[in-house]
Amino acid sequence: MREHLALRKSLAAVIALILVLIMAACGNGSSNPVEPGNSGTSGGSVSAGGGRSISVLYINDPQYWVDQAKEFEGQTGIKVNYVSVPFGQLHDTMVTAFTGGSSDYDVIHVKDDWVAEFASKGFLAPLDGQITDDMRAGIGANAFKPLMYDGQTYGVPRYIWLTQFYYNKEMFDKAGIVAPPATWDEFLQDALLLKEKGVVTYPFADVMTEKNAYANFIVYLRSRGGEFWDYEKGVPSFNSPEGVKALQFLADLNLKYKVMNPQSVVYEQNDTLDNFTQGKAAMIINAPHTFGQANDPKLSKIVGQAAVALIPGDKLKTASYAETGGLAIPANSKNKEAAMEYIRFVTSKEQEKEMALATGRIPVNKDALNDAEVQTQNPHFAPIAEQLQYPYGIFHHEKATEITDTVSKYVSAAVAGRETPENALKDAEAEVLGIIGK
Repeated sequence: MREHLALRKSLAAVIALILVLIMAACGNGSSNPVEPGNSGTSGGSVSAGGGRSISVLYINDPQYWVDQAKEFEGQTGIKVNYVSVPFGQLHDTMVTAFTGGSSDYDVIHVKDDWVAEFASKGFLAPLDGQITDDMRAGIGANAFKPLMYDGQTYGVPRYIWLTQFYYNKEMFDKAGIVAPPATWDEFLQDALLLKEKGVVTYPFADVMTEKNAYANFIVYLRSRGGEFWDYEKGVPSFNSPEGVKALQFLADLNLKYKVMNPQSVVYEQNDTLDNFTQGKAAMIINAPHTFGQANDPKLSKIVGQAAVALIPGDKLKTASYAETGGLAIPANSKNKEAAMEYIRFVTSKEQEKEMALATGRIPVNKDALNDAEVQTQNPHFAPIAEQLQYPYGIFHHEKATEITDTVSKYVSAAVAGRETPENALKDAEAEVLGIIGK
């Protein structure tokens, strides 16, 4: 009898426990309905601690990005799984994830041309409904344009990676040059003077490789009144009188006047930067990190000598080339709400200012860019407002990488003297038209 009573009590306890578990499960389901296709995690995956979490795929340098993610965690309680990869591997990492249907990432780094490539394939979530009026007012409508595709916004700008003109003040003084060149003609005269007076063997270094020559070529082309692409017609426009003039100028700097370092045809961005910081070049066109590295005693032999000015012009006063570093949400993300919270946080005025002070990146938030402390710490930001009044956007197209690789190959060949500028641009145009099927 006692054994039967004990058994009944045990069964009753088990049944009670099962009922409690069922009620708890039903309660969770009724109070938090699952959005179709979202696996019940639209606000963020549930972490081991019971809070929300997101995964961020981003570049691995500098450390500031990781520290900022930790600050976001502390303020919101949303766990950030920060996945960092070198920039050179970032694009292919995302392509592999997208084509495999992965939902591993909730926030990713994008730039202008990647937006066109990824959005055209349905890999990114449109964000227009999530971008607040305050965000648009603080950042500015123009800054969003590079991250749009087919009338929709697929990214939120975080910083601008703007090409600028850097020169060595001490070298200019030795050559008797009192001001930076305002035109390309003045640039050439300054370069010849620096060489003739023995200040430096090759006054100028540039990126003219078979992989990346297109970017700075666009700068020279734009300043002469040309443009790389006709977006209305959907065809290249670089094979023009302005394009030939720009490419002939580059070839002459190397072959005729010998003021460009001949290694420029194999130099990447960091190579020209090293030339400048080691006192082997008086002028370069490079990215914002130039100023900080030029003034780092551990990396530079020209501390205190670097200065920045508007890029020289011709028909236009100036022109540039700038990537917009943005943040996007993959279409397959199951944590879009939490992902957008992260994006709003890191692109706020306060965080944009901190980013500028910590990394030297150019903030897209107008108040952060004009902040007195930011301007004092980053004197190379002074010409930016005017520089951005002239053409600067990056080339964007669904097949941008294939197109720019092709153009770079021919531009580099012309600068090295293997082809004439006329033939190089003609051949590049024909090959690009084949790429886009026209």
